Amino acid sequence: MGEGGKTGPMHVHFRCPQCGRPLKATHETVGKRVCCTSCQHEFELQKPNDPVASPYSDEIPIVRPEIVRDNTLSRSMLPGRGAPVVPTDEMLGRLEPGTLRWMNATTALVEFLGEPLERLRRRSFPEYLHADDRALAEDEFRKAVEIGERHDFILRFPGSSGLMRYVRIFSQARYNPDGSINHIRCYLKDVTERVQAEQELRRRTEQLTSANEQLRLINSKLKEAQSQLVHTEKLASLGTLAAGMAHEINNPLAFAMNNVAVMGRDVGDLLQVLALYREGWDDLKAARPELAAQIEQLQAEADLSYVRDNLPRMTEATRQGLQRVAKIVENLRGFAQLDRSEIALVDINAALDHSLGMLADTFAQNQVKVEREYQELPLLECAAAPLNQVFLNLLMNALQAIEATGRNSGRVRVATRAVDDEVVVEIADDGCGIPEDVVSKIFDPFFTTKPVGRGTGLGLSITHGIVAEHGGRIAVESTIGQGSRFRIHLPTDRPYRRSV
Repeated sequence: MGEGGKTGPMHVHFRCPQCGRPLKATHETVGKRVCCTSCQHEFELQKPNDPVASPYSDEIPIVRPEIVRDNTLSRSMLPGRGAPVVPTDEMLGRLEPGTLRWMNATTALVEFLGEPLERLRRRSFPEYLHADDRALAEDEFRKAVEIGERHDFILRFPGSSGLMRYVRIFSQARYNPDGSINHIRCYLKDVTERVQAEQELRRRTEQLTSANEQLRLINSKLKEAQSQLVHTEKLASLGTLAAGMAHEINNPLAFAMNNVAVMGRDVGDLLQVLALYREGWDDLKAARPELAAQIEQLQAEADLSYVRDNLPRMTEATRQGLQRVAKIVENLRGFAQLDRSEIALVDINAALDHSLGMLADTFAQNQVKVEREYQELPLLECAAAPLNQVFLNLLMNALQAIEATGRNSGRVRVATRAVDDEVVVEIADDGCGIPEDVVSKIFDPFFTTKPVGRGTGLGLSITHGIVAEHGGRIAVESTIGQGSRFRIHLPTDRPYRRSV
C-alpha cells in the first residue's frame, strides 16, 4: 500500500536475455517490447508460465535463445583433458596476455620450436623470434587484443641450422564470460617456401626492370646514333653537292678570270693608243672638220673622260671579286675534302683555316677578331670532313655566344699545339658564357640553350660523337659573362683504323 491508502502499481522482476542483468517493470509492459538499461538490448517481455520457478517475487522467466560460446579452455592443447579436436600436426598455442609467455602448445609446435613444453612455458613468444621482429610481434599482439578479432601477420624464426623460417601467425584474443581476457590463441603456419618464392619473384622482377631500363637506355642511344647517322648522311650529301658546285663554278670562273686579266691588259693598251690619238686631235680637226665633229659627238655620248678614268679601276675590281670567288670555292672544296680518301693524313692547322675561311665574311660583318696561335703539328690520320664539321660547329657557337652579349665586336682565339702523343685544339671566345648548371648537359642530344627555331640541340652532340670516334675527347670551360673555351684532344697514334 502506498501513502494515503493508495495502492502502487504492481511490478514484475525479470532478467535481460542478453546480459542477464536483473530488471523490473510494471504489469502493463507484459507482452510489450522493453529495453535493457544496461546493454540497451530490446526484447519482448513475455507472460510467465511458472512464476514459482523464479527466485524473484513475481519474476517473469524470459525465454532466452541458446548462445554458443567458444570453450576458452582449449582442451586439445591440455594433455589428459579429453580427446583432441584438432590434428596433432597443427601448430597451435596459447599465450599469456601481457607477458606473452607460452601457456600451452601442440606437439607440432613444440617440435617446431625445438624445446620441451615445460621449458617452453618458462619463456615468452618474442624470445624465439628474430631480434628485428620482436618489437613488431609485441605490437601485433597488442592489436589482436584491442581488436578482439582474428589478426594475422608474418614473423621470422631463426632455425638451428641457420636457415630463416617465415611463419604466418593467426592470433585471436579469447575472453571470459565476464569480459576479461583469458589468453591469446595462436595458429602458426610455416610459409617459408612461399615467402622465398615471392622473394625470388621480386628479385627476378627487379632484374627484369633493370634489364628494361638498360634496354631503354640502349634504345635511346640507338635513336641518338640514328639521328647522328641521318645528320652525317645529310652532311655527306651537302659535301657532295658543295664539291660538285665548286667543280662546276671553278671551270667558268677560270676562264672568266683569264678573260678579265686579258681585258685589263688590253684596256690599258687601248687607252694608251687613245692617248696618242688625242695628240693629233688639232690636226684632224683642221683637216677633217666634219669627222672631228662626229668624233666629238660620240665622245660626249660615251663620256669618254669617265670611261678613261674608271675603266682600269673597274677591271681591277672585277679581277679582285673573281679572286674572292675563287678563294671561296677553294675553301668549300677544302672543307668538303671529298677529293681525298676517307681516312688520310690531314694538316689540322690547314683544316682550321678552311673552316675559318667559310665564316670569314660573317666574322667580318660582326667585327669579330680572329686570333690564330698555331704551332707546328704532326699530320693527323683522320677523316677530314667530319673534323671540319667539328671546327665549324664550335666556331659558329663562339660567334653566336658573342652575338648574345649584344656587343658590336668580339674576339675568337684559335690555338693548336702538340702535347706528347696528342694534338690539342682550343677554340675560345669572349661571349656570354654557359651557366654552370647546364655545362654538363650541352653534349646531350637535343639539349639547347638557344631560342626556339635557332638551334636543334644536335651540333655539340654530333661534335662529341665525331671526336669520340676519332679516339679523342672534348672538354669545356665556361664562365658567365667572360666566355667559353672548348679543348679538343686528338691522338696522333690511333690504336685502330676504321671509317668515321
